[in-house]
Amino acid sequence: MREVVVVGAGLAGVRACESLRAQGYTGALTVVSEEAELPYDRPPLTKQVVAGTLTEADIRLAGAEDFGARWVRGTAAVGLDRERRRVRLADGAELPYDGLVVATGARAREWPGKVPAGVLTVRGLDDVRALRAAVDGGAREVVVVGAGFVGVELASSLVGLGLGVRVTLVEPFGRPLRVLGGTVPDVVADAARRAGVVLRLGVGVTGFCAERGRVAGVELADGGVVPAALVVVAIGMVPATGWLLGSGLALPAGRVHCDERLFAREAGADGEAAAPDPRLVVAGDVARCDAVRSADGPVALEHWSNAAAQGELAARNLLVGPAGAKPYVHLPSFWTSAFGLRIKSVGLPGSGDRVVVEEGEPGSQKMVEVHYREGRLVGAVSVNLGKRLAGYARRLQEEREFPAAGAEVAG
Repeated sequence: MREVVVVGAGLAGVRACESLRAQGYTGALTVVSEEAELPYDRPPLTKQVVAGTLTEADIRLAGAEDFGARWVRGTAAVGLDRERRRVRLADGAELPYDGLVVATGARAREWPGKVPAGVLTVRGLDDVRALRAAVDGGAREVVVVGAGFVGVELASSLVGLGLGVRVTLVEPFGRPLRVLGGTVPDVVADAARRAGVVLRLGVGVTGFCAERGRVAGVELADGGVVPAALVVVAIGMVPATGWLLGSGLALPAGRVHCDERLFAREAGADGEAAAPDPRLVVAGDVARCDAVRSADGPVALEHWSNAAAQGELAARNLLVGPAGAKPYVHLPSFWTSAFGLRIKSVGLPGSGDRVVVEEGEPGSQKMVEVHYREGRLVGAVSVNLGKRLAGYARRLQEEREFPAAGAEVAG
């Protein structure tokens, strides 16, 4: 290979570039980034950057300028011609490639419909700048719609600023961080209330009311209205694969289907995934990998550790080709912090059918909940007892739920 193009300059893309050079690749390397920013780490955005404990400089990905790449910043990829091996850019330019790494990640899911000024989503650095500008400019009534990881982290960061920000967290589907199962969502809800956050759980949002074109409130399905000078919509992510439509790749649920070695699969005539493309690998949030699965089938992971590990292996496999490629083997892990709680997970706890508190007191702020499926360990979640997860990680590997994972518990 003499020309490799990496589309996406988040963690997965940067790790792929580092891996290419570490494996001895000396050819041309081009990195395409829709953002004009230097590469940065996303997890701190909704926590330390919003809270003001880390600066923009603190979250830059170290070494991103050191692998001798040609950078195309501020320009999105808008199309892919696999037959001619060309990536088409928004400015009309085309980039030829011998090997391609797709690491375009995901975008924040926007509210379905027109919204007034003051209704934001948060995914990138520009979004956080806009959020802090609004708060620093006097917005004191803030409503966060959606109590997944982004919503909970933002609510915690905003209420802890010490500026008198009053936060309402609205979750239509019942509990914050409900994907974790067990009693952890209830612990999070209690901690949020103690921090001063108003929770509106189990009630949907029907729209927004405005005054002079700017948001003034959030309209709820029960007929109520929550006053708001600022609204953050945190209702999930959408894989950034629109530019791949028409490329002939399999895109189930909008993600790029890749085999166990991270090579992208072509779309078959029957709509099912077919043979992999030996010149195209996938990494990070955009991937739907055959190697990452629960008993119910493939699982999409939007974890920091997954993006890092996939980026590194995808680049290695691209260089050696399918014959010498290694399968992706990774123990899923993540961590988050909010309202004084440090929550960590290993495995796939959301896929269990039974939850047992094996350490600490049920419903307390120090415990480990362990998830089983048909008697088999599938994952564990800790609250302020993160060091205890190492043993569960070993058990998952020993029981071959995640064989030879080799990944440390994130955090």
